Amino acid sequence: MPDPTLPVWVAWPCGAAFVLGIYGLGRAIGWATRLFDPSANAFAFPAAEDTFCFTLTAAGTYELACTRPGKWGQYFTLPDVEIRVRLLPDGPVQRLRPSFWNWAKRTNMGGDTTQRIADFVAEVPGEYELINPYTAQFHLGDKLRIMPSTAGKTLPLILLFLVSGLATIGGFVVGLIAGIGGLTR
Repeated sequence: MPDPTLPVWVAWPCGAAFVLGIYGLGRAIGWATRLFDPSANAFAFPAAEDTFCFTLTAAGTYELACTRPGKWGQYFTLPDVEIRVRLLPDGPVQRLRPSFWNWAKRTNMGGDTTQRIADFVAEVPGEYELINPYTAQFHLGDKLRIMPSTAGKTLPLILLFLVSGLATIGGFVVGLIAGIGGLTR
C-alpha cells in the first residue's frame, strides 16, 4: 500500500504558490482601489440636481452610475430616465439611458450600492454638462457618479482575486500538510 503522506518536496512549490497568491491579492486590491475610486476624473453629486458641470482632464470612455445609500447589496431598479451629457459651450449631446441588461452592481463597505446607468465618450478634455430633467424619479440620498469606465475590467479583476485566493489558501494548506508529514517521518 502506498504511503498516504505527501512528500516533503511538495512544500516548496506550495510555499511559492502561497507567496505568489499573497502578491496577487495585493495587486488585485490595488487595482480595485484604482478602478473604483480613481484619483482623477471622478465626480459624485446628488441626483436631485438637474444640471451638473464638470471638467474632464482626459479624453476617453466614462461611466455614469447611480449610488443608493445603505442597501447592502440589494438590487434596486434604476428609474427609466434619459440623462444628457454635452461638451460646453455647444458640443454634441449624448443621451444616456439605463439598459435593461444592466444587472451589475457594486457595494462598498458602508453598504452603498452602485449601478451603472450608461457609458459616454468624451472625445476631448474639457468642460462638460450633465442634464438630468428626471430628478424626481430618484430616491432621496441617491447620488450620480461619473468616473472612467469600468466595463471589461471587472471580470479580469474577479478572476485575479479568485486565482490569487486559491493559490494563497491552497499553497498554505497543502504546503503545511506536506511539511508536517515530512517532519513526522
